[in-house]
Amino acid sequence: MKGDDVIKIFLNPLGSETRVYRSIYELVMAKMEEPKLSIRAAKEWGLLNLSTTTHYDQIQMLGELFIKGLISLEDFLSFISSDTKIYDGTYLKREGKKVYGAKRLRNYNKGCYELLQDVLFGVVRYEDLSFIHDFKIINHNKRHRTKPQEIIKAIETGKIKKGEWVILDGGFKSGKLVRAARDAGVKLISRLSVNFVVHRCGIKYRKEDILKNTKPIKRTIDDKSYVIYILKRGIWQNTAVNLFLVRGEGYDKFIPLFTTALNAKPETVIRKHKERSAIEQTIKELKSYLEIEGSYNTKKESNYGHIFMLCLVYNFIQYLRMCLDGLSFKDVLGAMSTYLLIAHPPKCLVELETAFEKMSRNIGHKVRNEINFALT
Repeated sequence: MKGDDVIKIFLNPLGSETRVYRSIYELVMAKMEEPKLSIRAAKEWGLLNLSTTTHYDQIQMLGELFIKGLISLEDFLSFISSDTKIYDGTYLKREGKKVYGAKRLRNYNKGCYELLQDVLFGVVRYEDLSFIHDFKIINHNKRHRTKPQEIIKAIETGKIKKGEWVILDGGFKSGKLVRAARDAGVKLISRLSVNFVVHRCGIKYRKEDILKNTKPIKRTIDDKSYVIYILKRGIWQNTAVNLFLVRGEGYDKFIPLFTTALNAKPETVIRKHKERSAIEQTIKELKSYLEIEGSYNTKKESNYGHIFMLCLVYNFIQYLRMCLDGLSFKDVLGAMSTYLLIAHPPKCLVELETAFEKMSRNIGHKVRNEINFALT
């Protein structure tokens, strides 16, 4: 089976030849053939069969379908079975004026202000790889939901189901989110600040109290030793949680982890929380290799369509990595781009080949052809 046939099967799991899936196929092919090219540049290189305007319209159409809930990233992940979902947010650099959901924020590393867009990503883990199952552009406006509120909505609408694990960054915790997870039976894991206060039986517990009055246990998880202090059935933000003070081998400080899964073992909680670093790798790969930053789409639909397309490319490369052991995301993306360029050479290369043929023809002289010294 040819590579582009595999792409069609992945991008069209229902076997439908609708306009939507044809548009997705064309957009993904253009992006994978040359990941660092924009649509406009890809058109100039001859990578697109249709006009530049048409592909911009297709991106906007994808965004509209995604916003209305008529299409989702999970539609293309039918082969995945996972009970662990990880959420994290990141700022994406944007260009131009009036970009949807973007605002000027100070970059303290560079000491300047930049136009940034806040995006919440959700990934699932499958065979030690991450696949993006959902995303949301956070518009910092009183009329719009915050990142914790978006996760609460996912719990209430059934995107996050009872019994599933949800791992969050420490900055995402909120009382309403923890209560929503507990009421829905979602096994939430997150991290508290170092100056936390947890109640139990009317007594306040801080870090120093737990270290002083609790007997530690030692566990070996994935060949690493951990010291763990446990406070069971504590009350934080009016919700019952289990609190674990965890110190890994070679570290001096304890990390306060809490979970709404009151029957979970400490080994399970630690292993699940370690998986959270996977989404940071996903965001890094989106920025470094798929160039998710730099977009100047001003419309909401175009913004969503652009990110949707890149997430599809990311998931397909991850899908290929399951069949190619030991290759990194960068290696597989580069190999796929090379294959597609060979199988479907850009228009400019065909024109260049024709020019070479004209240059290398036998000019009919007895002396050596200066352009092609093999001919006389």
